[in-house]
Amino acid sequence: MTPGSTTGTRSSTTRSGSPPSGPEALRCRYGEREHTHRLGAPMAELASVPELAPEPPQSIPDAPESSVTSVSAQITEHDAREAEMLHDNAGDRPLAAAQRLMEELAGSLEGLDDLAPYLDRLVAAVNANIDGCDAVGVTVVMDDRPRTAAYTTAGTLEIDAVQYSVGDGPCLDAFRNGRENLVDFAGGEERWPAFMEGCDVGDVQSLLALPLESGGRRFGALNLYGYARHAFDHTDLVLVRMAAARAADALAAAVQVAGAREVAAQMEQAMASRAVIEQAKGVLMGRHSISEIVAFELLRRQSQEQNLKLRVLAAQLVAEARSSRSEAL
Repeated sequence: MTPGSTTGTRSSTTRSGSPPSGPEALRCRYGEREHTHRLGAPMAELASVPELAPEPPQSIPDAPESSVTSVSAQITEHDAREAEMLHDNAGDRPLAAAQRLMEELAGSLEGLDDLAPYLDRLVAAVNANIDGCDAVGVTVVMDDRPRTAAYTTAGTLEIDAVQYSVGDGPCLDAFRNGRENLVDFAGGEERWPAFMEGCDVGDVQSLLALPLESGGRRFGALNLYGYARHAFDHTDLVLVRMAAARAADALAAAVQVAGAREVAAQMEQAMASRAVIEQAKGVLMGRHSISEIVAFELLRRQSQEQNLKLRVLAAQLVAEARSSRSEAL
């Protein structure tokens, strides 16, 4: 295996399916179930920083609704073979993890509003089901600008921000070149000198970045962070490939129906909502003495149980906390 790389570079595969039944419908399959994706309303996002340095950017053109094509989100034949190999070589545990991950990522997008919650659910599911994974983030590139569209731990945002600032690093390289990058920060990484010089990785020792590719286009990268050296193995890679395919298909669906500019605009508008979500996580962490990841999961579950948008619930929690502090004075 080449140092700093995974057990092979994932080829640029195209997942295709049947044409949609209408201009606003996009049919996707998750395992054995079919779901219709109707996309067209707003979305949420997170951290955005300066434009990428001009190095073969993967520009994603807008697509008129009349040219929408279907994107399949079903497990590819390659992934199915890999999962069976995991079962043969390592027993039931990896296969059970794959099944659990796919169940957690199943669902349908009824509008562009659903994209950000889906990506939030995806990073939480990956974080929970990948051994050695301590944090997960999704880098999305629209209009040649990278943004962190979902994440589990705010501590990894600095790693993202440095890459976006210098225009290089493992996540951006995965996006630009379709490479699967495995990084050992303690091992003298030399591939991205500007990134390594400007980045304080903190407790992160390992990073795994996979391209988000669907329909022959790349939309960003799925990034996993580990606090131990050599945190990720081949079993993890197979599972992450499955998750990356789901994220890519969801982004492809949004871009194909709403257009890249609309998706990018909605991501920009949602930055403020991310700030209040961070505040709400802080409230829960202080109130219950829990970690950031547990706080976000609690917030996410409450939003589902109460049928409230995450940012609305977060704003309510922050307002209640401020009111309680005022009354205590």
